[in-house]
Amino acid sequence: MIKESMKFSYLVKIYTHKLKTEFIVSTKDAIINTVQIHRYIIDYLGKNDIEWEPNLLKFTGSFYITYEEVDDGKQQYGVVRKETETREQVERDVS
Repeated sequence: MIKESMKFSYLVKIYTHKLKTEFIVSTKDAIINTVQIHRYIIDYLGKNDIEWEPNLLKFTGSFYITYEEVDDGKQQYGVVRKETETREQVERDVS
């Protein structure tokens, strides 16, 4: 399904062991795999005005990056990732 306005916005979040940041990417084309978003992440990391915040999440890795399609930077437009049976079962067990 392609959006009618032909403008796509993605909320990208970057987490390091101690810091985190997030930003919005706007593009004319839909991003359907991680390779397509690499250029935007590299461009963002090349800026000197990144606002980093403390990362209060506990994880053992060095960093991770997430992205999701959003509408006006506020609401998620659609499902970015297909749910698996395992994930659905875990969510039911937790609630």
